[in-house]
Amino acid sequence: MKQHAAAEDSGTLHISFLGLIPTAKKTTMENKIPVKLPFGKTIFQTSSGQSITSDTAFMVETMLHHFKTERLSVLELGSGNGIISIMLSYYRPTWKITGIDIQPHLVKLAKDNSRLAEVDPLFLCSDLKSFSAKKKIDLIISNPPYFPKIDGRISPVRERAISRHEIKCTMNDVLNAVKRNLNSEGKAYLLYPMSRINELWVSAKRVDLKFKEKIIFFETENKKKVLVVLKHA
Repeated sequence: MKQHAAAEDSGTLHISFLGLIPTAKKTTMENKIPVKLPFGKTIFQTSSGQSITSDTAFMVETMLHHFKTERLSVLELGSGNGIISIMLSYYRPTWKITGIDIQPHLVKLAKDNSRLAEVDPLFLCSDLKSFSAKKKIDLIISNPPYFPKIDGRISPVRERAISRHEIKCTMNDVLNAVKRNLNSEGKAYLLYPMSRINELWVSAKRVDLKFKEKIIFFETENKKKVLVVLKHA
């Protein structure tokens, strides 16, 4: 895979394609932080929300590695500012990508970002607990909230709290959304902390989904995450 590098520019959060990690200090402008994408476009994230992390790069790179030429329908559950769907739309322009999020201001931001990046994923304001696609989906991806509501301190910032903790949706809600929307031969990729792998396995089995593959991601030695590939049982 070709590596892209981004030069530093004061006030802009740059991301390298292989790492998608900040290489410049964050500075805010009208409550938004500019993010320079590997292909030269600049989009924005909110200053109060969950920051872009290496999880984003890991998800994008894995999708591009696993799916090279297929024409796919793709659903992103919890699309946030749209960066994953936007990057996939750029590198896989034949894919039909839809991102859904429950927070209206993030859906608007994702739409604005897609225009800035000159790509055309569809972003919808919708609750994944009830969302049903008109046609079953080939590929579902999600980097959902990692922590149950009872686990750790919940951020007083509403947007950040919803992104990190299971306030608006639980693991079971995510799995039910996958079950409801995935076509019979489709795959779903869900990224969770390794500490929840047993819970994920039991919960997936309960809704008749099976593990196809597990891809381990080391953010740091003490922060292992797992990208689980699910299919219908």
